[in-house]
Amino acid sequence: MAEERDLTIEETFAALDELIDKLEGGKGSLEDAFKNYEEGMRLVKSCNEKIEKIEKQIMVLSAEPAEEDDGSQF
Repeated sequence: MAEERDLTIEETFAALDELIDKLEGGKGSLEDAFKNYEEGMRLVKSCNEKIEKIEKQIMVLSAEPAEEDDGSQF
């Protein structure tokens, strides 16, 4: 399972890929598969939250008016 630290989006996708490989491999018990599924769903939720946060930041930055050129030069 992924560590409890805050993973980057890229690290989250890599962890999800590993879990998918485990689930597709069909090895292990049903309990292991369920634990992997639960962990995967937790990672998906975490990733969605991070993406939404970034989207909101982009929207805020896009809404800010561009600095006007006052004609002065340095």
